[in-house]
Amino acid sequence: MNFREQIEEKIFEWVFEAVLGCVLAALGCLLGYLIRYKSKVDNLKTQLEELRGARDRLQHEVDTARRNLMKIEDDVKRRLTESDDVIAGAEKILEDDNRGWYLKMMSRYQVSKRADKAASEAKNLKDEISKIDCNSVGYREPTQVVETVTSNRGYEAFESRKPTITGVLEALKDPNINRIGVHGMGGVGKTMLVTEVLKQAEKEKLFDKYLFLVVSNDPDLKKIQTEISKQLDLKLEEGEVVRRDQLRRRLKQENRVLIILDDIWKYLDLEALGIFSFGDDNKGCKLLLTSRFYNVVCNGMDTQKQFEVKVFLNGEARNLFEKIVGDLAKTSEIKPTMLQIVEECAGLPIAITTVANALKNQKNPRIWKDFLNQLKMSSPREIEGMNEKVYKSIKMSYEFLQSNEAKSLLLLCSLHGEDYNIIVEDLLRYGVGLGLFDNVDTVEGARCRVHSLVERLKGSSLLLDGNYNGTVKMHDVIRDVVINIAAEERHMLTVRTVNELQTRSKRKDTVAISLPYINDDVLELPNQFECSKLELLLLFSQKEGYRIPDSFFEGLKDLKVLKLSVSWYGVLPSSLSSLENLQTLYNAIIIGELKNLKALSLSLYDTERLPKEIGQLTHLQLLDLGKWSKLHFIPPNVLSNLTGLEELYLPNDVKWEVEVQSTEIINAMVSELDHLSHLTKLHICIENAKILPDAKVFERLESYRIGTGSARFGDETSGTSRILHLNRSFQSDHGYKVLFRKCETLVLEKMKGVKNILYLLESEGFQSLKHLTVNDNDEIQYIIKSMGVLDSVFPSLESVNLWNVNNLERICYMQLPTKTFCNLRVVRVSSCCKLEFVFSSSMVGCFSHQQEIKIEDCKIVSAIVAIERQEEIEVNSDDNIVFANLHSLKLRNLFKLKDFLSVVDSRVLFNGKVVFPILKKLEIEGMDSMNMIWPDQLVSDFFGKLETLTVSGCTNLSKIVPPNMLGTLRNLKELKIEKCGSIEEVFDIQETNNVEESRDIVAAELISLTLRNLKKVKHVWSMNPQGIITFGKLRTMKIECCSSLKSVFPTFVAKAHMQLEMLEIKDCASVEEIVAKDEGIETTTLFAFPQLTTLGLQNMPELKNFYPRNHTSEWPSLKGLGIQKCDKLKIFGANKSSVEETNGLGHHASLILQPLFFVEKGSERSQHIGRNNICKICAT
Repeated sequence: MNFREQIEEKIFEWVFEAVLGCVLAALGCLLGYLIRYKSKVDNLKTQLEELRGARDRLQHEVDTARRNLMKIEDDVKRRLTESDDVIAGAEKILEDDNRGWYLKMMSRYQVSKRADKAASEAKNLKDEISKIDCNSVGYREPTQVVETVTSNRGYEAFESRKPTITGVLEALKDPNINRIGVHGMGGVGKTMLVTEVLKQAEKEKLFDKYLFLVVSNDPDLKKIQTEISKQLDLKLEEGEVVRRDQLRRRLKQENRVLIILDDIWKYLDLEALGIFSFGDDNKGCKLLLTSRFYNVVCNGMDTQKQFEVKVFLNGEARNLFEKIVGDLAKTSEIKPTMLQIVEECAGLPIAITTVANALKNQKNPRIWKDFLNQLKMSSPREIEGMNEKVYKSIKMSYEFLQSNEAKSLLLLCSLHGEDYNIIVEDLLRYGVGLGLFDNVDTVEGARCRVHSLVERLKGSSLLLDGNYNGTVKMHDVIRDVVINIAAEERHMLTVRTVNELQTRSKRKDTVAISLPYINDDVLELPNQFECSKLELLLLFSQKEGYRIPDSFFEGLKDLKVLKLSVSWYGVLPSSLSSLENLQTLYNAIIIGELKNLKALSLSLYDTERLPKEIGQLTHLQLLDLGKWSKLHFIPPNVLSNLTGLEELYLPNDVKWEVEVQSTEIINAMVSELDHLSHLTKLHICIENAKILPDAKVFERLESYRIGTGSARFGDETSGTSRILHLNRSFQSDHGYKVLFRKCETLVLEKMKGVKNILYLLESEGFQSLKHLTVNDNDEIQYIIKSMGVLDSVFPSLESVNLWNVNNLERICYMQLPTKTFCNLRVVRVSSCCKLEFVFSSSMVGCFSHQQEIKIEDCKIVSAIVAIERQEEIEVNSDDNIVFANLHSLKLRNLFKLKDFLSVVDSRVLFNGKVVFPILKKLEIEGMDSMNMIWPDQLVSDFFGKLETLTVSGCTNLSKIVPPNMLGTLRNLKELKIEKCGSIEEVFDIQETNNVEESRDIVAAELISLTLRNLKKVKHVWSMNPQGIITFGKLRTMKIECCSSLKSVFPTFVAKAHMQLEMLEIKDCASVEEIVAKDEGIETTTLFAFPQLTTLGLQNMPELKNFYPRNHTSEWPSLKGLGIQKCDKLKIFGANKSSVEETNGLGHHASLILQPLFFVEKGSERSQHIGRNNICKICAT
């Protein structure tokens, strides 16, 4: 063998060995998958279960975060989505295994290999999920000051106000002005005017951030800083300098911010507050100040522009008065008197509304004349910043109340601080202690009286709704008047300074003293009050560190009501025990000697044990410990001694004694409540559901809030008085039966051992229940399954909320009598994975009162209403299911939903058999099984009141508004369509010879149109049926990411947009012109947009012009212009003819290839132009 042959042989051996190795390796791998098939499938099952567990735990945390209004992190959402995909893939592999594919050699290999890969993916994903911190799955979005900006209830746009509003807005737009002042007398409407300015500024997008702060006559810098930090979503640290520096640096991060400081009475040091000096570096940041005093806004706060808000013109005052009193103003007997009363009100809005509300229901002319006479005779009072006639008008409204109880309650309100949210329950307790209410023997009776009086005072415009439930407020002008009345007529004093406190503590005739917050470094209480007739003393929160002198309460023998707020905690004086007649007390420890106490509210923060001396207060009717969050221990036999107790409020975490383990009992037992024979109201949480008191206690209760297990209550109220919240378990005994029979709100959370709510929990049909909520339950299958001989079930129920009830198959599993669900108004169902439909045909009777339906994230729901027997409703019959009062319908992520009504499988959501005569809001999202919303042939007026339609994420939806629906949807105001990949046109318009139908279509009310991510849309409007449709009220239009769209408007639509205010089009790669070419005879076409203020065009590389033929365009109001990445579009060009200019851009053009705008040399261009195109614009 020669050398060459040796080499060839050697190479052959190497190649053979390599090939053989690969073959053997592949064969080994193949054999490994075949031999270890069972172990790999078993491993997949193990990893799948572990992934499911990890995924469910993460989903529970996400659900909790969402219920707490948190936004979920993107990576968490991705992990949930990936988990669903991996789980679905693994389940498919296991299905193949169950089908016996492993018996075939090739299939066995493929399943084994796929199982191995899927198990690895499941393990990796489970490990990734395990790394996620369950406490940080979401975050809170920055607080938005929405209510202040968007809500201005009661504002009237009178002519006298318009120049001021316009002037303030122009000043806000002026780059050389950064401090603006608004001044005027108290009650003239300064706050309402600047709030209206805010609405306009927000509408025009002048600023990125709005801060609204009430300063008041005695500003507390720390309180204001805290409010600023809340609105900026900033956490402040302690320390005056640190807080100031934090706010200064945070505000400098905002490029455009408007800070409104409302109701300034004197110079406010903005630097100390942390509001930096506005200069050249912060021209986009502005201050808007309001004050009663010109010198404050002009000189003190150094504003550059000032505006005075004056009283109404006489005609405006008359119009406002007539609007409030209604038809009474037209009667000949009352009208002359009314005109004189209007004159006496001196054009002041607060006086006009106050007096008019007092008289609006008085039909007797003599009452009006008497009111006028007294109004003229009232003595003026010297109140700083107040007109004499204003005082008289408010004083007369007070006198006109007639009821001494109403007057007394209003005077009590005036004892609270300015702009204070007065808790109505506090007014009740003051009133009980003072004995204000005639012919009332119980606390609940007094509560009813207080609420009645509060409504009367609000109806007279002497009180306003507070910022929170259960609170009221007083307008500062009215409060000033009432404080004066309280001092002079009732000797009830509101102390405003330290010196005043020292002086007034010596007045013998004083019956009430209130000490609101005083912002002084030194606050010294007098050693002893000399007010021997004092009945009420309110000491509100002050700075920390103050002490009450030991002899402070000596001599106050007649004191009946005492309020000591948090800052007075510590060692209270021994003289407190001398208050023998005290009947209402807030926060005190030395109370054993106060035998006559009727109401006690206690919330100590430095101890966990209730003082045993409370057991000596045998006259106590109300005991409120609800805000004492650290209270855990109650000594035994304390509660049982309070035999006269009517109302008991306990915090969430009291540790109740379960049973007697020894001769020594450490804590109270719940059974002590059995001794309270007068108890009618109870708030309590009991961790052990087996130790509830005897049923006799519950029989007597008229109001309760009872929780078991880990149920917890906050400060929120549900609007009902009997609330039962069961967490995890309950004891099926007579006590619970009593609670179920009477409860109005029932919450079942994580309950065990309950599959059918009606059958197991209440055999009488929950006759009183108004609100039912079921959360996080894996066992409940039915809400109703069997009723036996009951005539009605849930007859009072108004709302049902079912969240994450994983085993729920049906709400009702039976034929229902007519009185079942007959008052149901709200149905919300979320994440019920076994629910196939929401309503059965047997529930038809409950549809007539429903106002809101929200169904979301129910994976197998195929219909909202299921027809269980086909004979109940025939497809071709005239029988319809009517939702007569439904105004809101939201359907989200119901991937298998095909039809609202399961009559036929038409894949049309509304198939003509369901009627919604007043539906105003319809939201549809994530419904892949639906092809159409409405059928082509629906002609009945079933959706004539619809105002808002939102459609998103329906991938197979082919049409939005078919031709026959254009006339029906004549009241549609807002239309939003997103992520619907199969839609080719939005409005399918066709010719019609029906005159009536044409008139309906012309009456279209559409105001806002938003189209996003519609990749197949070629036309927004499909054709040009001249004269049939105009959409002339459209104000806002936004189009984004519609890649197949060639043009936006047909000519007939573009010419009709006289009301259009904003047009934004971006990321539409195929758009060549805004208005499509008209195929008719070529003439010069006029396009007028008189109201358009904002035009945005972005990222449209094929856009060449506005309209491809001769045209003239007018844009007189245009102020905001943003154009980016439209390289083929010429924006400005020289004009050959005169240009009409008003406040913005005006132009005319007459060339076919025209630029977007023509501007004369030297003319003013748009005020706001996108920066990316500044160079290009200047070059044209």
